[in-house]
Amino acid sequence: MDFKQLRTFVVVAEHLHFGIAAEQLRIAQPQVSRRITQLEEELEVVLFDRNSRVVNLTNAGKAFLPEAINLIKSADVARTRARESARGRAGVLTISLIDAALLGAVPTILNEYHKRYPNVYLSFKNHGISSAGQLETLGDGSSDLVFTHPPNRVADDYDQILIVNDPMVVVLPQQHRLAHQEKVDLADLAQEPWVMFPRENDPTIYDRIIVMCQRVGFSPRIVQETGHMLTRLGLVASGFGVHVVHRAWQTMPYPGIVYLPLEPTSRIGVSCFWRKDDDSVLLKNFVEIVRRYKV
Repeated sequence: MDFKQLRTFVVVAEHLHFGIAAEQLRIAQPQVSRRITQLEEELEVVLFDRNSRVVNLTNAGKAFLPEAINLIKSADVARTRARESARGRAGVLTISLIDAALLGAVPTILNEYHKRYPNVYLSFKNHGISSAGQLETLGDGSSDLVFTHPPNRVADDYDQILIVNDPMVVVLPQQHRLAHQEKVDLADLAQEPWVMFPRENDPTIYDRIIVMCQRVGFSPRIVQETGHMLTRLGLVASGFGVHVVHRAWQTMPYPGIVYLPLEPTSRIGVSCFWRKDDDSVLLKNFVEIVRRYKV
C-alpha cells in the first residue's frame, strides 16, 4: 500500500466516478483502476461496487475512507515538518542563559528569531548555575546555545559573539550619602560594607571587581554573599551594603535603590556561545541574527 493508491482511493470515493478521478489526478483512467485493484488486493477487501453505470463504496470502503484520509494528512504533515526542519524552519533549539543576559539584546534577538521562525520551539534552561556551568551544558550536549559572561579562557571547541560590553555601575540604597551624586568615585566606597555574589558563581567577574578596588587602594569589605541577583538588590535597598553590576541592570528598577556611574570602572560582557562542530541549520539561522547585535 502506497500513498498514490491511498490518494487515488480518496479521490474516487469523493466523486464516485473513475473518469473524474482520473482528470483530477491527471492520470489515465486505466491507471486509476489499476491502483484501486492493487489496493483492494493488498487489503484483501472490495472497496467499491462498480458497474458500467454507477460506483458506490462498499461497507469496507466506507470504513477505510476516514482512515485513508487521516493517513494522507499525517503524511503531509510529516513531509512538511521534514522539509521545514531541513531548511531550519522547524525543530527545537535549547538555550541556556544567565539572568543578566535578558537585560541586554537577548530579548530582541529572541523576538526577531521567533517572528522569522515561528515553528522552531525554543527551550530555555536557567538553573542558577555558574557561567562556567552554563558553558558545560554545551560540552555535554544539553544546550545548543549559551548566553553568559565570557570567562578568561574559552575552550577551542566553542565559538562566541560578544553582544554586551557594559561598564560597571554602583548600586546604592536610596538614602545613601552618595546617592544624589552624578557619579561615584570608587575610592569613596572603601569604608562601605559590600554585597556580593559567591566567587564560584563567576570567578572572572568576581576577581575583576576585587582587582578594580585594589587598584584604587582597598579591598572590599564583603558582609553578605548570595547568588540571587534580586536578593542582592533587596539587601542593598535594606541598607546592608553597596553592590556593583553592569549598566544593563539599570533597565530593571527596584524600589529603594539607585544606580550611579562609577569611576574608575571596568566592563562586563555577555556573549553567545555555541559548538563549532554543530552544523545544525537551526543554529546557523539563530547565529545569523545574533551577529547583527555584535558589539
